[in-house]
Amino acid sequence: MADKDSGLRVVRQSRDGRRRYDESGKRTLVEAALRPGVSVARIAQEHEINANLLR
Repeated sequence: MADKDSGLRVVRQSRDGRRRYDESGKRTLVEAALRPGVSVARIAQEHEINANLLR
């Protein structure tokens, strides 16, 4: 399972609060979520993002 230090980091945050994440961190989370038997909600919670964002 991916840990919190997997590289998901905010690259930029706009005035309205929307955040942009680095591409390699996003790729790591998606690959982790695609593994059989893994909970997408749990991965999202561990990385403090909304599960819908990961789906």
